[in-house]
Amino acid sequence: MSNKAILLARVAMVNGLQWPLYPVDFKTEEGTFSIYLYAINREHAAAILLELKETSVLRDGDLVDITRND
Repeated sequence: MSNKAILLARVAMVNGLQWPLYPVDFKTEEGTFSIYLYAINREHAAAILLELKETSVLRDGDLVDITRND
């Protein structure tokens, strides 16, 4: 298994709009970790985070590969 970096653009273009990248930190007994969300603005990022809290589930299996979808 090779180690690949996951590179994220600071801004994504979605339907002609710029969606900046917002960092989200969370704390566990193992330490502080981060995820990143693309959103139109900070309020949109907060709404996405709330939706993630309410609806997210861990997928079965491990991450096998990284592919681009643009």
